[in-house]
Parts: sequence; C-alpha cells; structure tokens
Amino acid sequence: MSTATYHHGDLRRALLADAAAVLDESGAGALSLRDLARRAGVSATAPYHHFRSKADLLCALAQDALGALDAALAAADAAQSDPAERLRAQGVAYVLFAVDHPERFRVAFRPDLCDPFGHVVGADGTLPEDAIAFRHLVGAVRALTPDSARHAALAVAAWSVVHGLASLLIDGPLRPLTADRDRVRVLAEAAVAQFVQMGL
Repeated sequence: MSTATYHHGDLRRALLADAAAVLDESGAGALSLRDLARRAGVSATAPYHHFRSKADLLCALAQDALGALDAALAAADAAQSDPAERLRAQGVAYVLFAVDHPERFRVAFRPDLCDPFGHVVGADGTLPEDAIAFRHLVGAVRALTPDSARHAALAVAAWSVVHGLASLLIDGPLRPLTADRDRVRVLAEAAVAQFVQMGL
C-alpha cells in the first residue's frame, strides 16, 4: 500500500474533491494534476496512477457532475406524485443545479472536454430512455401521456427547454438573473408549464 493511499484512504476521491473545488472557483482551465498533487500532499506523479491526463480527470468530473444532477432530479421527482408536478419539480431542480454549480454543469455538457453520453447514444442519434439524468424526465413524461411512441421525443423536448434556460442563465443574456434564486425558480416553472401546455 502506498503512502498516499494510506494517508488519504482514497486518493482518487480526494483528488476529485479538490478538483471539483478548483473547478467551482476558477473553471476547467485552472485544473492541473501537479497542483492537485500539491494540494493533496502527495508526489507530483501520484495523481497519474488514477488519471492518465487532465482530459481523463475532466471526464471523471463530468461523470460526477452528471451523477449529482441525476440525484437532484431523482429527489425532485420523488417529492411529487402528480405527473405534471414531477416534471415541474425536475425542471426547477435541473435549472437550479446549473445555476448553483455552473462550472460542473459546463464540464458535463462540453463534448470538447469530455462526452459522457457518447458511448450510449444510438446510431440514430438517440439516447436510451434509462440514460443518466435523462431517465427521470422520461418517467415523468411517460406518466403524463399514454402515447408511448412520443415518450422519448417529448422527454428530449422537455430536456431542451430546461437545458436551454439553464444555458441562457449561466452563459447567456440572462446571467444577471442568477443572483435572484426565487426568480430563477419562477422562470423554470414557467418554462415547464409552457412545455406541458404546448407539448402534451
């Protein structure tokens, strides 16, 4: 057992936690395996036992971000029983996750850095209905309409609505609104309500 493994218990997890903190504070450009080694108090080569490169680290961070987003959507979904309210709650949770964790959200959806969905997308360009973060939207849409032929397409449409709003808030002209969390919530609720009214 190496000194680093003994000292940290789980050096990989410790490095990811430090990397997430750097990401939140300064963005992906500030990440460095050498700097993470210094923060963790291990040799400069120790991180390379867990991440072959910065790109590998970014992929791990993207997977973690998607896992956290998936958990937020699951919690929002479980708190509601009415199908429309389930979709509304998920939409709010999705947008608030992006606003609360913009750098993690960006990394999760930047294929130039990492494409966590790439290995599951079908030849026709569609995601399986059980894909991480997507599956909860599919479940809510399935409960809203009996038209099984439209479930996946409607879930993608719902996803596009909330992802578009999230992107406008963290990287677009709606950035000033992120200072008002209540207003962000209202916007997300309105976007989902409009989708339910028009899409279903």
